[in-house]
Amino acid sequence: MVVGVGFEPTYATRADLQSAAFNHSATPPVCHFHRTLYACNAATILRDKKAQLICQQRSRLMTPKSAKKQHSAKNPHRNRQKPIPNRGDVNAGGGRHNPHKRPSHHGQSAAATGKTAPKPPQNGYFIWGRHAVFAALANPDRRIQQLYVAADSAESLETEIGHLDRQRQSDIPTPQMIERARLDGIGGAGEKAVHQGMAAAVWPLDPPHLDDFLAGLAASQDIPANPDSASPDSASPDSASPVRLLLLDQLSDPRNVGAIMRSARAFGVAGLITTFRNAADENGVLARTASGALDHVPLIRVVNLARAIAQLQDHGFLVAGLAGEGDVEVGALAAHQRLAIMLGAEGSGLRRLSRDHCDMLLRININDDAESLNVSNAAAIALYAASLYQAD
Repeated sequence: MVVGVGFEPTYATRADLQSAAFNHSATPPVCHFHRTLYACNAATILRDKKAQLICQQRSRLMTPKSAKKQHSAKNPHRNRQKPIPNRGDVNAGGGRHNPHKRPSHHGQSAAATGKTAPKPPQNGYFIWGRHAVFAALANPDRRIQQLYVAADSAESLETEIGHLDRQRQSDIPTPQMIERARLDGIGGAGEKAVHQGMAAAVWPLDPPHLDDFLAGLAASQDIPANPDSASPDSASPDSASPVRLLLLDQLSDPRNVGAIMRSARAFGVAGLITTFRNAADENGVLARTASGALDHVPLIRVVNLARAIAQLQDHGFLVAGLAGEGDVEVGALAAHQRLAIMLGAEGSGLRRLSRDHCDMLLRININDDAESLNVSNAAAIALYAASLYQAD
């Protein structure tokens, strides 16, 4: 009998079965035949694979280069790697670039579109939009470094300049044509400016002195120029219209101040009085929110607000401060002809010293579950109440 792969194995004798039945772990004895069969099969498989690899290597060595080139020509797309896209092939959102799609700059700043925005003058800023630019043009005290205009807005800008007197026209630089994409970036910080196709690079206005402002106001509104003879509402009701001023007690947010100036312009406020320190600077953010009011309503700055309050009182103004705990409802403002309304910051409100100098404290009635109003909204409500003044 032959022992090997593919033949029937020999049978164990009865004596073998009896002598090696089961071990102590109750495991049957290992079949040596299966081990031998597995080892032979594994050896055969390894031998066949090794022979196959040797044949492949010999075939490659014996194949001429011309045959390899011919094989590659028959399969031009075989083993071709996909090209790695460069930065231009991947858009900002991670998608692939479509060369047949026209680029769109909608909603992108000048930096995103590769267009450089113009720079403001040193210590200056940009104003933009039709209302703000036209107001700057009409203000003889406004110094304009450069005007920028898009092609589709050039005609309206030239028309507005043509309405000015010759002296003012001589002070205005020739408008510079510019792409709209470049104007988009004048707002800075990646923000797209709503410029309506025109902008102006300007310097801040020189704030008028409070004494000069009151003197001019007295001449135009029949307000007593002599403080000793002035008292609240001492002027004849028929001789002058009501005069409204705003006092800002340490309002530092330019957006709030700009919104207050816009309301002041709408309700005919003669001027805003604030401090040099702890107050909003005149900049592009304030001018943008004011929407042209900055060139219509004088912004007076003082060193000491308490002394300015006393000076207004000497000129016949009643000073009323807005406070949540005020004992007078805001509707009482309509009874006074010369009135200065004082507003405090949203967080802290009026300072104690400012409260002490007020003639009265006013409140705006709101719902009990509402904590407060935005200071610019409170200013608009107070100015509307004051606009209801009627002469007796």
